[in-house]
Amino acid sequence: MTVSVARELNKYKNLFALIALLLLLHSCGLAKAIDYSFYVPEHGEYEIKGKCYGIENQPGERLLITDCGGYINVLIATFTLGLSISSNRTLEAYQNATKEYLDSKYEGCEITGLKDLGGRIFEIFYRCESENKLSIR
Repeated sequence: MTVSVARELNKYKNLFALIALLLLLHSCGLAKAIDYSFYVPEHGEYEIKGKCYGIENQPGERLLITDCGGYINVLIATFTLGLSISSNRTLEAYQNATKEYLDSKYEGCEITGLKDLGGRIFEIFYRCESENKLSIR
């Protein structure tokens, strides 16, 4: 009887570990990169202050920013389960690039939230006064 109880407990333990792993993977860079690749309308590479950034933008809401070597960054984020944290210098560089990108597209934007997904991938939430940049003639 104890052997069968131990087997049952082991099955539940394995199931719990699998569910926990899937939840961790869903929150990491791989899941976010897939989500942004298929479900946001704006994708592009932008040179900002001499560095190339890949930006996937859900206008007026959120964006995913990485450098133009994004596939390597996604692999790093996946293998570390999104647990690697960027240095303050890296974080600042990506925030500044995001601000410059937003300023080039919209009026009066502010960053409202930021998630470091590991591997130099950031999900940034923002709010802007206007959806389109006004052209001055």
